[in-house]
Amino acid sequence: MLSWIHLLEWRARRHPELTALADDHGRSLTYAELVAAVDRCAGGWAATGIGCDDVVAIVARNRVDWIVHLLALNRVGAVPAAVNWRLSPDEIRALFGELSPAAVVTDDEDLPLIEAAAPDLPRVVMAGAGRPDDFGGPIPERPAHRLRGDTPFVLMHTSGTTGAVPKLIPLTNQRMIASATYLKLVVPGADEGARHLRAMPLFHLAGLANVTYGLFIGASVFIQSRFSAAEFVDAVTEHRIQFTNLVPSAISMVVDEIRSRDQAPDLSSLVEIGYGASAISPELLRSAIETLGCRFRQNYGCTETGGFPISTLEPSDHTPESTHLRSAGKPALNWEVRIVGHDFDDVPVGEPGEIVVRGAEPFDGYWNNPEATAAAMTPDGFWRIGDIGRIDAEGYLTIVDRAKDMLVSGGENVYPAEVEALLRQHPGISEVAVIGVPHPRWGESVHAVVVERGQEDLQPDAVIAWCRERMAGFKCPTSVEFVDELPRNATGKILKRVLREKFWVGQERAVS
Repeated sequence: MLSWIHLLEWRARRHPELTALADDHGRSLTYAELVAAVDRCAGGWAATGIGCDDVVAIVARNRVDWIVHLLALNRVGAVPAAVNWRLSPDEIRALFGELSPAAVVTDDEDLPLIEAAAPDLPRVVMAGAGRPDDFGGPIPERPAHRLRGDTPFVLMHTSGTTGAVPKLIPLTNQRMIASATYLKLVVPGADEGARHLRAMPLFHLAGLANVTYGLFIGASVFIQSRFSAAEFVDAVTEHRIQFTNLVPSAISMVVDEIRSRDQAPDLSSLVEIGYGASAISPELLRSAIETLGCRFRQNYGCTETGGFPISTLEPSDHTPESTHLRSAGKPALNWEVRIVGHDFDDVPVGEPGEIVVRGAEPFDGYWNNPEATAAAMTPDGFWRIGDIGRIDAEGYLTIVDRAKDMLVSGGENVYPAEVEALLRQHPGISEVAVIGVPHPRWGESVHAVVVERGQEDLQPDAVIAWCRERMAGFKCPTSVEFVDELPRNATGKILKRVLREKFWVGQERAVS
């Protein structure tokens, strides 16, 4: 079975002079240069003693060298792990406890984070300003048994936590290649030499899978180090970008940026924008279609599916008069999608229930966590996504709630239990419940409902600032509400549904 190393070597033979990757650090590699850079970097890792089955964490901002190290670690048979650099040192330390990495690759910006979280862990720092790229070595032997489709290509994580154990998701070469094959089948015009822009974080599957998809089809992929609406618009015009992907909050920022300019930018090169990670309001979507004037495609999936969409809302459904803009589209190639009740029997058409899926590329399970894997599966082998949805008579899937408490803010997964565990450590807080509330840009924002301990007279800003000193900013509450007591059922369980109700009145979905 095919590996990414074999595929890129074929690409280098097919069109060696075509630009493969470029970034806003000034780094640019043709396909031939990319393969050579991967071989040299693999030699560097082999010289440090890294080899088959060693886990190596990548904690760095978007850049060409991020991809080079990812591929080089595959080349020596190691298992690269994409780690969210937005995590706090405590969260990194907890995640590394699950990963047990043999080394870490980072950059100048995130080196202080690694020094605080794992000071004794061997590290490689990517070349930065004024420092040459001197990491490399002789081309190592091929670990043939590792360069196969069924071996891990990358490890991704659900959440680095202080209050819960993160789940690690191994994505194989074959799973990532299958998802790229699907996108090649359904996206017209995405051919060799097409110009792609990727600004979403590479530690997210939405960012990484779209870079590997670009390499799969022989595109020229421009990588931005971080998302900025102004820089994004400028990059589209400068590089005549044709394809890109964004989360809904970023689409909102881009629309605002374009409309704020005295002179409209030339975005005529844009062919298609893919989006996902959280829902988008029909109003924003109509505004984006009008402002950007290109095709839009929604892909609904998750990290466990390896970039393979569970459902897709096609460009043909993205029209001002469409009645399907609130949906996630129809089930995609590869997936059986069912809506089931508590007994795992199918519910009637149009009724809400738990979404369960089964695919030709089956879920491989969580890394070293058979208990979590078993809990995620139904008795007949369907995977429980954790979302509540319904499928209408036309076959459109709409997400209406979450079976789990997880919320999505600006494309980032936030686990309320983790935030609650931190807030309970505050000396002035007796009880707390964290929920997602609607936000016009981020989809959802983190809202804490707090019972004070005694007469503390806490202030919302002070509670938020306290959290920001101890946890990644995207997880921290953006609003705090004080109550005398939390609503509970007869068994004492907090009724988050009751807490959410007043915020979601009039909303189509109970989550974004």
